[in-house]
Amino acid sequence: MRLFAGFAFSILVGHLAVWLLIERTLWPYVRKHHPPDPDHQKSRLSWLVGVLERTVYTGALMLPGSGIQLVAGFLALKVASRWHSSSGPRSTVDSDNIWMIGTCLSLLFGLVGAWIALGHMPPLANIKSLDPVQ
Repeated sequence: MRLFAGFAFSILVGHLAVWLLIERTLWPYVRKHHPPDPDHQKSRLSWLVGVLERTVYTGALMLPGSGIQLVAGFLALKVASRWHSSSGPRSTVDSDNIWMIGTCLSLLFGLVGAWIALGHMPPLANIKSLDPVQ
C-alpha cells in the first residue's frame, strides 16, 4: 500500500502542483511582463515528460545503491535534449528558468514519493559525507 501511495503522491500530487505553479502562475506572469516565448505553445507534451520523470525518480530512489546514478543519468539525458532545443536566437531565459523549476520540483516530488513508498528516507549510499575534508 505504501508503494502505491508513494507513486500516487509523486505522479498525481506532483503533477497537480507543478501544473498549477507552471501553467497557471509562472507562464501567465511571464506573458504579462515579458515578450512572449515563441516556443511555449510547442511544448504541449511537457506534462508527459514530467509524469515520466517523477516516476523514474521515485523508482530509482527506491533502489539501494544505484538510485543516484539512475537519477543523474536521466537528468543528463534531459539536459542533453534541452541543450540543442534551447540554443539559438529564440531561446529565452524565462523558459529556461521555468524548465529548471519544473525539473527541480519533479525531483523533489520523486524523492518524497520514494520516502513515502519506503517508509523512510531513501538511502543515498553514494554520498558518503557532505564534509569535503575527510
